[in-house]
Amino acid sequence: MTYFAHSGREENHSDWQSMQVHLTKVSLFAREMMGVALCDEGLKTCCAVAGLLHDLGKYRPEFQQMLVGLNPPRQRTYHKQAGAAKAFLLQNIPVAFAIAGHHGGIPNKTELESAIRSDNGLAVVTQVWEIACAEMPELAELAPSHLQAKNSLHADLITRIVFSCLVDADWKDTGEHDRKVKALAPEPAAAEFNGKNWLKRLLESLNEKSASCREPHVKQARSDVLDACLFAAEKSQGIFSLTVPTGGGKTLAALAFALKHAIRHCLRRIIYVAPYLTILEQNQEAIRAALGLDEQAAELFVHHSLADPPGTDDQESTERDAAARRAENWDAPIIITTSVQFFESLFSNKPGRCRKLHNIARSVVILDECQTLPPELAAPTCGMLRQLAAEWHSTIVLCTATQPAFDHVELLPEERLPAQEIASPSLRLFDRLKRVMIHWPKSQDESIDWPELAQQMLRDDAIARGEAGRTPALPGARPSRSHSYSSTHPPQSLCIVNSRRAAREIFEELRKETTEGVFHLSTSMCPTHRTTVLDEVRRRLREELPCSLVSTQLIEAGVDVDFPVVFRELSPLESIIQAAGRCNREGSLRNESGLTTGRVIVFRSKRSIDEPRKYFPPDAWYRAGKSTLENHFLNTGKLPQIDRPDDIREYFTRLYHSGSLDQHKIQDSRRNYNFSDVAANYQLIDQDGIAAVVATWEPHRDHVEQLLKTVRHDPSRANFRKLAPYQINLRYYELRTVGDSVVPLSDSIGMPIWYGRYDNQLGLNTEATDALLMI
Repeated sequence: MTYFAHSGREENHSDWQSMQVHLTKVSLFAREMMGVALCDEGLKTCCAVAGLLHDLGKYRPEFQQMLVGLNPPRQRTYHKQAGAAKAFLLQNIPVAFAIAGHHGGIPNKTELESAIRSDNGLAVVTQVWEIACAEMPELAELAPSHLQAKNSLHADLITRIVFSCLVDADWKDTGEHDRKVKALAPEPAAAEFNGKNWLKRLLESLNEKSASCREPHVKQARSDVLDACLFAAEKSQGIFSLTVPTGGGKTLAALAFALKHAIRHCLRRIIYVAPYLTILEQNQEAIRAALGLDEQAAELFVHHSLADPPGTDDQESTERDAAARRAENWDAPIIITTSVQFFESLFSNKPGRCRKLHNIARSVVILDECQTLPPELAAPTCGMLRQLAAEWHSTIVLCTATQPAFDHVELLPEERLPAQEIASPSLRLFDRLKRVMIHWPKSQDESIDWPELAQQMLRDDAIARGEAGRTPALPGARPSRSHSYSSTHPPQSLCIVNSRRAAREIFEELRKETTEGVFHLSTSMCPTHRTTVLDEVRRRLREELPCSLVSTQLIEAGVDVDFPVVFRELSPLESIIQAAGRCNREGSLRNESGLTTGRVIVFRSKRSIDEPRKYFPPDAWYRAGKSTLENHFLNTGKLPQIDRPDDIREYFTRLYHSGSLDQHKIQDSRRNYNFSDVAANYQLIDQDGIAAVVATWEPHRDHVEQLLKTVRHDPSRANFRKLAPYQINLRYYELRTVGDSVVPLSDSIGMPIWYGRYDNQLGLNTEATDALLMI
């Protein structure tokens, strides 16, 4: 009798896949994947064993009956438990966990033990082992594992990479069989890493950018940063920091480091990780342009939740193709992704998210704006990054102007990141690139309401430029209501607040005063809408036209705008520093004495003081950051200098004493092999949502409707990704309150489509939580 793993279309079973073929191919694929990721014979053997055993339970008569169309009791067709049980008998615990998780997710230790003891575990091994060995004699030759982990955290990481190789190998072979049955062309091969050519193009692009830089001191500073990156790229692999103030060109300089470092150490890919979609939207274009790659280039893959088709994280490749499968295995040589995708995958237990993990090994990982990582997850995050560098031979680059205290005394030794700084303090970058003067609120009682704030934003911005006899606007001042624009310098200002509610209300106040050059920006707007607004804002700034923009925090981290004056609602210090990066970005605003005239005005909001629940994010660490700034700096008369790295470090050191750096005991869960608990507790955002397509934004209504029609007809990954620019992440609880405004794409595809109101200035408003959205 021939035993089958997968069925086909032919009644004579000529296109069915036998167990022998499937197990052999998965074993070979998994071993090969591990060999490319980590050249470790013990781990390669583990992957080979996992491939041979993962579907052992399919030798059960009931599973074979199910394949031919009979209807046996479903619980007697379960097959993963038997392979896990046999791996356990061979003392190969990582393989046991991996097999037990290849459908549904890696279980906790007690759940694995229960599965092994269940009727589908050891009992099935006894039932089918002789049959399986008769068909596949190599099974009888499997020996107990001699793989030794250094400690429990190392064992956790071993399990994750074995699981990743098994899932990717299983889905790869299953997908190949499915495509063969359907007479489809094979999947194209992964693109190759072309580091030398890309580095050459990048350096040429940077030279062109340098030639157009108007400020000699900025040009020289950027050149020094690039030189430092190219020099450091020759060093041994490990953990690096790149601490460069805004305007120093750190993103592309970090990419130059990554390319040269990857060439030097024969690494496989570069993974650029950013916290917010706004940074990804901007920097993916800059990276593509610098490397000469168009949007269709297979060498670069952008992955975030708005690009994901609907589906579940444990579907196999055959099922996922039909629903435009959600997970990618990250086999492109350049990956651009979000912090949520990257870190939650590392701590996930789900097949769909973990499939890519083996492709993170032997990579350069650039963590842009790394200060945005939640402090309550600092211990597990830093611990995992340290392991990636030490055990997966990946190089980590921590990029920011505000380096967190990732070597804090509250972290255990195995959780601290001893980073090598790429940009030496001797370069004096913060002094050389000083662009702004910060005005802090004078007292705890000083606050301002929206009408006053709107009027200050609309003052002639010659005030902000420090012209003779003028002083900067400060909270509490009551300017004239006359808004006659200076012919020389029309009003141009940015206001950043802590909530979407505040941004909407200030926008409305601005609109009461003038309709010219007033803009709003928040995550209530889809990516294309935000890009459209930012393009118009940049044009008006460039052409010196009136421009007043009110935004939530999304604009702070890396969005390339250059205002002469920025108003920032009081918040954690790192947010204020990032806000300052949107002011005098090119360093061109200087008075006759050569001193910077860019102004950042920090204010206390009356609304936030009176109604904090409505106007201040509920995140405890965001509140702790604001409290640390007030109690340890402002209220003591020690005003922090944002261009002094020592002040920034003192702030983060004090902040990290405010609470647990492993609030959910994730490290303990990892040590105790509780994979499901780790995944549940490691969440970069408190409450995830689902991407809804906006179908009612008037300028693009017809285009979106055509895209939706195309996806209904052909739900391919490529077609789903075309919808990403028109999606907004809705919280699950929001979906319960919007009624008929949201409908599924089709009967078979549950992606929500928003048919409710969408405002051309404010976007979508469901009165959702005001917390900053990270996707």
